[in-house]
Amino acid sequence: MASEPKYPIREVSRLTGINPVTLRAWQRRYGLLKPARTDKGHRLYSEQDIALIRQILHWLEQGVSIGQVKGLLDNPAPVVDGSNWEQARSRLLESACRLNINRLESELLELASLYPAELLLRRVIEPWLAALGQLARPDALLIEHSARALLTRTFYPLLTIRSGPRLALLRAGQLGELHSLLAQFELQGLECRSLDLGAADPAQLPLAADRLQVDGLVVLLGAGLGQGWFVQHQANWPSGCFFVGELGLVYQQQGWLNRPFAVSVSEIARKYDATFGVVSN
Repeated sequence: MASEPKYPIREVSRLTGINPVTLRAWQRRYGLLKPARTDKGHRLYSEQDIALIRQILHWLEQGVSIGQVKGLLDNPAPVVDGSNWEQARSRLLESACRLNINRLESELLELASLYPAELLLRRVIEPWLAALGQLARPDALLIEHSARALLTRTFYPLLTIRSGPRLALLRAGQLGELHSLLAQFELQGLECRSLDLGAADPAQLPLAADRLQVDGLVVLLGAGLGQGWFVQHQANWPSGCFFVGELGLVYQQQGWLNRPFAVSVSEIARKYDATFGVVSN
């Protein structure tokens, strides 16, 4: 017996980490989901729909393209692990090296609309950016800088969410603005709004606590932070404060970081059941 449809799309987004834009694209373009509708036309999803979404995520994680998933749902078969992600990275790198801005922008927008933010960042965008930084050719800096500039220009307009929990982001240490943008993009995938505080001095946070009106603070950790920095700012962090970034592992091992921490924003939401993982509406 089919389960009763009862989950609105924002609740499904919270439960699965897939933003509503992507859920709609999976339905319209690939017929992967068939939610019920309310009298007013709003989508309602069942427990079976949520289980199906998790099956889709399973195949995507293995490197299957979204266009191939439907066939595998009906007839599961072995796949070459990571093949779709490798192809996506290769396409982005080729477009960047050719300075083909139009093609690169189109590919970035296509990927952003079809894949969950966390998966896209981890399996495509971050490895692609790392590959750009390792190019061994005379025009390597030109290629890297133009690609990063286009990524920024392409992703900022995607930050359109107007409801849900609101998180402030602060960069600490040696970390560029692009890291803030990618964290904002990942937060949007969790149905959260964001406020970028840049590389603000943490000592000023208590002065603005009443005016910020945010549900939590995410501190993006960069290089160059020492024990003195953590001790100095220990009293400046609000109660809903979370630290994010791979270098946090190093700072934890040193015994300097004793606050909620994870490598990614999405992992924080899962690991600590963070406030910003709760979506209303």
